[in-house]
Amino acid sequence: MGIDVAGTRCRVMQVSRVRMNPYVSLLQQALRGAGVACSTADGLSPRLVQSWRRTVDIVHVHWLELLYAAPRRSSSLRRLGAALGGLVWTKALGLKLVYTAHNLEPHERSSGPLDRPLGTRTFGLSNRALIALSDAVHVHDQESRRALETRYGRHARVYVIPHGSYIGAYPNNCTKSQAREKLGLEQDASAMLFLGQIRRYKGIEELVAAFRQMRDGDCVLMIAGNVHDAAYAKELAALTRDDPRIVRWFEYVRDAELQYFMNACDACVLPYHEVTTSGAAILAFSFGRPIIAPQLGGFPELAAGGRGITYAPNAADGLLSALQRAREWDAVEAGARAWQWAEEHQWAALAPEFVRMYEDVLGMRKP
Repeated sequence: MGIDVAGTRCRVMQVSRVRMNPYVSLLQQALRGAGVACSTADGLSPRLVQSWRRTVDIVHVHWLELLYAAPRRSSSLRRLGAALGGLVWTKALGLKLVYTAHNLEPHERSSGPLDRPLGTRTFGLSNRALIALSDAVHVHDQESRRALETRYGRHARVYVIPHGSYIGAYPNNCTKSQAREKLGLEQDASAMLFLGQIRRYKGIEELVAAFRQMRDGDCVLMIAGNVHDAAYAKELAALTRDDPRIVRWFEYVRDAELQYFMNACDACVLPYHEVTTSGAAILAFSFGRPIIAPQLGGFPELAAGGRGITYAPNAADGLLSALQRAREWDAVEAGARAWQWAEEHQWAALAPEFVRMYEDVLGMRKP
């Protein structure tokens, strides 16, 4: 049964295969708190949509590209067909379709087992189809909205609702001193952190090269996360092995351990080559850590107000200059501003904006 929300019956099925990132579960919890009947499915197909026809008003899709990811190309194409069929059947049954555009371009120009040209075309075509079919498209910042208009020609029913913070989603009960002791870092060191899935598009080589040009003996760079490409892991190991200031943890960081890395650092560095939405920046803010990032996507908007430092990604010494500037800023003040942003953007505070979007697509409000 649906739950009455401001006089409407709003029943939402989120579709997402993502589990490590708590984005969808946090949104679901906040929506339920706002009176929305919300569930989550990890797949999309005509059969699934048919089973939802009497219990769901809105199908809300996240990370379309992961719905068809599979170890084998044949499986990936089969899942893609099922997902696209599910989108068409959603519309055929009169259900409303909402899409959160976490990515507008494929990060690594490939899609799992699909070869690079096919993977890129698949992402572009499926993304374009979903954007065209959707009754509403949700993005996290104004830059993403402009990109959606420019690349996909989508102007109507585009809703900008910020990415919610991760406050409370991970353990956070250790001090900076305790975290550094746990990781074996000097208490008075200036520590910078890259944390997350380590992939080529995230610019780790450039970060290492820039950091190595800094001659400060009390600087530390931590690189922590799982490396998906074994060859890339070897490259990074070779680049970093002769600099004792660079500390590597090339493995998945479990939820319980994440707080040690975050609380041990002074700032998080995100030297991405491209980005639409950065959950890593939101994670940094949720631990009261400012960011150092290129002037791409939503980074400038997030770093504004003293919450971080941005640099021109095409400038030869852009990243190096940003790292050097970070040595001179008041990291404590910048971290306090980052934490304030995270507090103001908790999911419960954002839920009413999602409810308004849902009411719009259900025709209960003027767009």
